[in-house]
Amino acid sequence: MPAYNAQETVGAAISSVLQQTYRDCELVVVDDGSVDATGSIAGAFPEVQVVRQENGGVAAARNRGIEEASGELIAFCDADDVLFPQHLEALAEVHDRHGGIATANSFWLFPGGIHPSRRRYKGRFPAPERQRLAILEQNFVSTLSLFPKALAEEIGPFDTELEVAEDWDFWLRAIYAGTRVALQPKPLSLYRWGTTGLSADPERMDEHVRKLLARALEREQLEPGERRYLQRRLAGPGPAVLGRRGDEALRAGDYPAASASYREAAALCPTEPRLVWKARLLRFAPRLVGPLVRARQLRIEQRVGFEEGHVR
Repeated sequence: MPAYNAQETVGAAISSVLQQTYRDCELVVVDDGSVDATGSIAGAFPEVQVVRQENGGVAAARNRGIEEASGELIAFCDADDVLFPQHLEALAEVHDRHGGIATANSFWLFPGGIHPSRRRYKGRFPAPERQRLAILEQNFVSTLSLFPKALAEEIGPFDTELEVAEDWDFWLRAIYAGTRVALQPKPLSLYRWGTTGLSADPERMDEHVRKLLARALEREQLEPGERRYLQRRLAGPGPAVLGRRGDEALRAGDYPAASASYREAAALCPTEPRLVWKARLLRFAPRLVGPLVRARQLRIEQRVGFEEGHVR
């Protein structure tokens, strides 16, 4: 559990780990140079190993946690997430069946709570034979995943040059090394949708995503179709940028512009169900269907406590 200035949430995160039905586990909390009460709160739990280090970023904290862990399997829980009691047990069962990386479905946890329609995974999960291309399209692997500790030794640690998207880079390298990902489909955790910090800065996220994808383009083992996709992807705005443009146009009632942005985004990222759904609905009659899509989205935003600019 990497933790930085997380005094408001780290206690709940730790408690949720300690209440797991899967008992053969240890919890290592890496206090990454916090200047609040994060370290003392974590240290109040006698069952927890707390490691303190100077602030080095989330990648450095993840690497330190892996180094300190004594188990054969690694699972992450960020300091602002919450696990249901069966979370680890269900992930371990998926890993036992499929090997590789087991990733968890979750409810998004928003400022206003959760909404049943907002889950980490909806629709189809990328099949093993398509995961090389899918991981270039988007990060389809949750940080709430379980994998062998030996994987980090094989492919190398998390990249400390990436302030965000460090997990995307790690999963990408794992998949291109031959590891495949299996989904535990039942939402057994709460994955907090950040409103502060680096994860809430879309421009910074875009910058680091372009960096990791540009580096992926240099891989010799890319197949021709994968190389063409990355070249097309890097030649213009990515699906996250296009999706935000579509959201802004939808909010403003400019349905043709929203439709065009969603179509471009879905073409670059066909593994994202929400983009595909909006693109299809708005494609043929945007002015007719648009108000209905907009009204539904605004109702959900109000329910979960979104502010303007956080459309999803």
